[in-house]
Amino acid sequence: MTQPSIKGSILVAVTDDLVALVEAGRGYRGSAWAVVAAGGVLAEIYRDRSLRLAPVDLETAREMIGEVRGLAALAGYRNRPAGDLDALARTIAALSQFAVTNDAVAEAEINPLIVHARGEGVIAVDALVKLK
Repeated sequence: MTQPSIKGSILVAVTDDLVALVEAGRGYRGSAWAVVAAGGVLAEIYRDRSLRLAPVDLETAREMIGEVRGLAALAGYRNRPAGDLDALARTIAALSQFAVTNDAVAEAEINPLIVHARGEGVIAVDALVKLK
């Protein structure tokens, strides 16, 4: 009888914090872009996102967050704290810069990105980088 073996494990905290999708990459002509959307399964349900040419600065990243209806709850609602929008904006800006400065990267995606309460940051749960 074959003994079961563990090849790896994933430990994920259960949270009711909202999640975002942050993505950046390069088009076939080399132009870089950045996207933010509601994350997890909400990305597929809402199909609502904000797209800009990269790199984006913090002000532009904040504008992008405000354009995504699926992220509106991050402003705080029904006695829930506001999400850490500054940390989310920094992540968008950093990933967009990553896409611009790394020619070998076709696309980089973080989904889900857990957005904790204001001042508590974000946590990337899953990420994928596709090379050219």
